[in-house]
Amino acid sequence: MLSWIELALCKELKPNQVVIMDNASFHKSAKVKELIERVGCRLIYLPPYSPDLNPIEHVWAN
Repeated sequence: MLSWIELALCKELKPNQVVIMDNASFHKSAKVKELIERVGCRLIYLPPYSPDLNPIEHVWAN
């Protein structure tokens, strides 16, 4: 996961963008937060057990 964040996501991010992640344990590591904040972005997490706020859940439901 860190490789994708470092090699792909962080290269596409622009300062002041917001990255929204679910509460998967690998998303909540200090390294993920550091990488995203280093490029000047804000990281926020969806509330736990809130599939209604996660658009991909609507895709998987159908």
